Amino acid sequence: MSNYENAFLFTDDIADIERGKSAQTTTFTVATNYPERFDFEGVTAYKIVKTEGDVVGDFLFLPSLTDEKTVDAVIDAVLGNDAKLIVSACYSLDEIGIIDVKYHLSPVQLLHKLGLLEKCTVVGGVYLDRDDVDLMSQCGTPLVLCPTSSMGYGYGIPHFCAYENKLKVKLGSGDNRFNGNGDMIAETRALVLGVNSEMRGQVLSAEKAITLIGGNAHNATKKLFG
Repeated sequence: MSNYENAFLFTDDIADIERGKSAQTTTFTVATNYPERFDFEGVTAYKIVKTEGDVVGDFLFLPSLTDEKTVDAVIDAVLGNDAKLIVSACYSLDEIGIIDVKYHLSPVQLLHKLGLLEKCTVVGGVYLDRDDVDLMSQCGTPLVLCPTSSMGYGYGIPHFCAYENKLKVKLGSGDNRFNGNGDMIAETRALVLGVNSEMRGQVLSAEKAITLIGGNAHNATKKLFG
């Protein structure tokens, strides 16, 4: 039996863990308003930070960089108390535009300026440009892609080939809106199909893609496509 990893699950429902386990996922990183609900083996729960008052605990998820007071509180927790941090960044053109108008920087560049880039994991990453990738590579910043969520919400498919050899990449299922069981094979399949469609060629193999969820490359095509 395979043991897969879901590197980003956005939920307050503990039933999503059982659904994921039924799809052979054994390791979960969860972003939630209620971390105390997810005290299970194999689950690491990050507190969703919407306001300053949410900056509690050692594991934080920052979904937006737009509120300066909230971001400052997160900076204090990460740089001062060594809290672990996941940040949603470069996931949509709208988000990038808002940050650009306010700071004249990309979200990744802003994280670097704030001193957070080398201390966080970025989730989203559909619209990373070359400078973003280089900064993340220099800082050793991991990236989590959520293919079904990015595609389903109309954000697009990440330019995986532009950074596959530069960044440490994992996959998550996001909020499971377009992948009800949080099936990581479904996420991997979506990434392969989306990337190859965008690039007009078979540039991402099943063997390469399945390693992003901790899977074994042996018989990867059969695992993904039957």
